Amino acid sequence: MEQLVFSGHTGHHPVRVSDAGTLRTLRFGTEERQSCIDLRNPHILQLAYTRWMSTALLLPPRLDKFLVLGLGGGALPHFLLHHHPQSSIDVVEKERLVIEVAYGYFRLPLHPGVRMIPQDALSFLRTPSSCGYDVAFLDIFGPGTMAPALFDPELYRRLLERLHPEGVLAINLWSGDKPLYQQAMEAAYRASDGRLVQMQVKRRSNVIVLLFPEEIPHRAIKKARKHSVEHQQRYDLDFPQYLKRLCRANRFSLLASLLR
Repeated sequence: MEQLVFSGHTGHHPVRVSDAGTLRTLRFGTEERQSCIDLRNPHILQLAYTRWMSTALLLPPRLDKFLVLGLGGGALPHFLLHHHPQSSIDVVEKERLVIEVAYGYFRLPLHPGVRMIPQDALSFLRTPSSCGYDVAFLDIFGPGTMAPALFDPELYRRLLERLHPEGVLAINLWSGDKPLYQQAMEAAYRASDGRLVQMQVKRRSNVIVLLFPEEIPHRAIKKARKHSVEHQQRYDLDFPQYLKRLCRANRFSLLASLLR
C-alpha cells in the first residue's frame, strides 16, 4: 500500500510522490512511474530502463563529463555521483517544481559537481553552453507519453554536436505507441545519419537507443562485451545480458565486427 507524501502541479501536469516501504516513487498524474529510488540506497537504479541506459557508460574511453536531460527524481544523477564522484554532471530540467521535489523528497545532494539548469532541452541546446560530454542521457516524458521534442531531428543533431567525438547519446523511447515510436526513431536516424543501435528493454515497452557523433564504435562494443562481467561487478548491473541483447538486436551492423 503506497502512502502519498507530496502532491503538487507544475502548471502542465500533476506531480505526486508516494512511498511503499523504503521505495519512493514519482508520478506525473498517471500510474506510470517517472522515477523511483530506495531511500536507503538512492544510487541503486530501481527502474529497468535506467539500468539498460547505463550500457552507454561502457563505450567511451573516458567518463569525466555527463549531461542528463530530464531529471525526474534524480535517479541517474544519484547513480553517476556514486560511481563517478569526481565527474561533472549538467542536468537540464524545465520544471522548477520537479527540481524542488528531487532535492526535497528524493535526497538529491547539493554537490559541487552537479549543475542544475532549469530549461527545456531544445532551449538549452540552442544557447551557447558546455560541449565535450562523454555521455548524454535523454529521458524526457510527460504524463503517459514522450515529450514532443523527441520527434524533432534538431534535438538529436544538437545533442550530438555537444558530445566528445567518442561520446555516446543514450535515449529512452517508448514503443507502446508504434506510430509515435517510429516517428521518434526516424528523427534520431536522420539526425545521426544512421549511426545508432537500439535494444528493447526485457519485458518492457522501453527501447534504449544509442547515437554516436562519428561511426558506431564496433571495437568499443566488442571490448565491453569481453569485459562485461568486470563491468557487472563494478556497477552491480547485468551488463552481460544488456550487451547480448544489444548485439542480437543490431546483428546486421554489429555481429560481423564482433566476431572478427
